[in-house]
Amino acid sequence: MDVTENKGNIDRKDKVPFLGRTAYSFTGLSYQLTATMVGAYVVYFFTNVAKMNLGQVGVLLLLARIFSAFGAPLAGIFIDNTKSKWGKARPWYLWMMLPVSVITVLLFIVPGFYNPATNTIYIWIFYIIWSLLEIFIDTPTTAILPMLTSSKEERTLLNSLRNGGSQIGGLVANAAVLPLVAFFGGSNDKKGFFFTALFMAVLSILGYIFVFSGLKERNTENIGVTAKKKMSMAESFKAIKGNWPWILVFIITILNFIANMSRNTGVIYYFQYNLHNRGMAALANGLNTTQLISIALLPLFVKFIGQTNTWILGTLMSAVAQIMILVSGQNITLVLIWWVVSNLGMGFSVPLIFAVIAETVDFGEWKSGVNAPGLLAGIGATTANKFGGGLGSALVPWILAAFGYTAVGQQSAHALVGINVAFIWVPAVVYVLSVIPMFFYRKYEKMGPQIKAELEERRANS
Repeated sequence: MDVTENKGNIDRKDKVPFLGRTAYSFTGLSYQLTATMVGAYVVYFFTNVAKMNLGQVGVLLLLARIFSAFGAPLAGIFIDNTKSKWGKARPWYLWMMLPVSVITVLLFIVPGFYNPATNTIYIWIFYIIWSLLEIFIDTPTTAILPMLTSSKEERTLLNSLRNGGSQIGGLVANAAVLPLVAFFGGSNDKKGFFFTALFMAVLSILGYIFVFSGLKERNTENIGVTAKKKMSMAESFKAIKGNWPWILVFIITILNFIANMSRNTGVIYYFQYNLHNRGMAALANGLNTTQLISIALLPLFVKFIGQTNTWILGTLMSAVAQIMILVSGQNITLVLIWWVVSNLGMGFSVPLIFAVIAETVDFGEWKSGVNAPGLLAGIGATTANKFGGGLGSALVPWILAAFGYTAVGQQSAHALVGINVAFIWVPAVVYVLSVIPMFFYRKYEKMGPQIKAELEERRANS
């Protein structure tokens, strides 16, 4: 049997129609409309509008990360054991879009109880509920990928579209929230944030209705016997045993998001104190959308230089660019140029994480006979993402505190070094470390066509 893949063509049965591709891009856009509003503005809302203690907010964010990290495997197992007329992963968009949207709106309400402690309890309860529920609408997006197509090239293209949609959704939310707060509330931030959250939630629901309508689980005949029956938690975890490509991707994802979040969290400190130009930090954050360029080019690079080589290229681009930002000194133009290069690297590396997770589902079935896309996506993408992102975000204040950073007055030379460590060296070094397991993953990329062919033969005979 010829097991070599034709890089220039995708089999007709593996090609997702235009409507399905567009709908998949809306998974990222719809999710980010509410997730970006919560991620970017909920802390400000809790502290400045709801008047919650900053220390309590910090503890709440940490606990929510822990809950969501442990909740991701459960979401995956639920998906793997779903049986419905709509498929396994697809119905979760229908079931969860309203609960997630409602809780998002409830987050941006100041309850107004007489006892301040009751207000705090309200905020804690609904933020933790939101952190758990959003997993059940995010994890299906990675879990559904093996059910849409078995083609590596098509999976890469779909993840490019998803990440492009995420960039657009995040951009819309970041750009629109504060103007909408002013429009709806005037000088009343309580009213403004409530109606803005309601507006974003409605847009997200409309987006997910399109997602549910446009996506079809077309590759279900190729998902293996175990995926068609109920699985216990212990049986689901067999898909991880011996699945060394998945373990590599899990490690890469944690390292990648440590680097990404330490970079994103540290940027405002670097511009404000090391470059003495806080205003440019907003421009730098806006330039994050340049990732769309490399996201658009990703399928082309994968076609000509391969998946792993593109992954390594993007990661090393980001690592080198972080160091070159430091080398650029006080030259803002050069700093912004290298910041764009760093973003272009992320546009290559981040989407591939979610594409290769789908590949490791195939390996898990080939190795153990267990097809568990929900579990592997839940832990390999969602848990690793949240753990790495949480650690990366936390490293910045920890490092700044260790180097004597102060929120008032001028920073000492030692504190400025700490900002360099948090923003330049941690991301650069961790990016380089993440490249090491990528070289080992190259072995699986070479095995992929053979594994795909053997799986198809097994499924045909089952």
